[in-house]
Amino acid sequence: MTVFSATYTDIIKFNRKPNEDFFLISKKKPIFILADGVTQSRFEDGRYAYPAGARAAAQIFCQSCLEYLEENFKPAKKIIETAFDFANERIWELNKQEGMKEKLDYLIYDYFDTVGVAGFFFKRELFYGYVGDCGLAIFDKNNRLKFQTKDRVEPAVKRARVIHKNWDEMEQKQRTEIFHRDFRNNPSVQGYGSFTGEKGVKRYYQIDSLILNSGDLILFYSDGFVEYLKLSEFIKILRKEDKKALDDFTFKKAKENYERFGTDRTLIAISI
Repeated sequence: MTVFSATYTDIIKFNRKPNEDFFLISKKKPIFILADGVTQSRFEDGRYAYPAGARAAAQIFCQSCLEYLEENFKPAKKIIETAFDFANERIWELNKQEGMKEKLDYLIYDYFDTVGVAGFFFKRELFYGYVGDCGLAIFDKNNRLKFQTKDRVEPAVKRARVIHKNWDEMEQKQRTEIFHRDFRNNPSVQGYGSFTGEKGVKRYYQIDSLILNSGDLILFYSDGFVEYLKLSEFIKILRKEDKKALDDFTFKKAKENYERFGTDRTLIAISI
């Protein structure tokens, strides 16, 4: 097993906000954690409301999951569920510390939160879990995509458009308030999950396991790398574990198309 990782800051907003992604790789066990802090709302004058909040949530998620999984390592899906619970409780402590429940307006003052993916290997089996639009993809020895998790945020956006017929005509701040208030961690499971500390996120856990084959390339990624997974050149670079080639490639693509390729993006690639 070889491991290759990389993270890049938003190519346009790098001087206005931190990289809100975070990841950890265990030095003790084959455990991998990756999180994408959810961008906080902005003040009306455009200032970024909480420069460290989203990244702090992502970091707490990764550290908490890693701590729990290392201490309780065993081949069971349940362990990921309890690791997620543990991380969510830690994020709630962060939000309590900042008094977010009292200030909460879902717009300027909103919970620090993160989506994330975690996994570990036991022999040839990969146990994994995720919430939101972080994901897991597996390419076979011929670089064909054979498995990919589903984005669990986009369906909630589509549902919002159905419920609110004028969704696309609304101001961004109005959409943000509605989406965070009515859809995030909604217990009906008709929304999307995010680790805010709220118990409703538990209904959005996606946890499973699968058997791996020799030559598989396993990718844990934040949503900024989703479009890259469609590019054969990108997969070949990961196979070679060539950091300079990856730097050059991702910067080139980010300049070509910011929306598809230029936002915060992080990955962990494991070859077996």
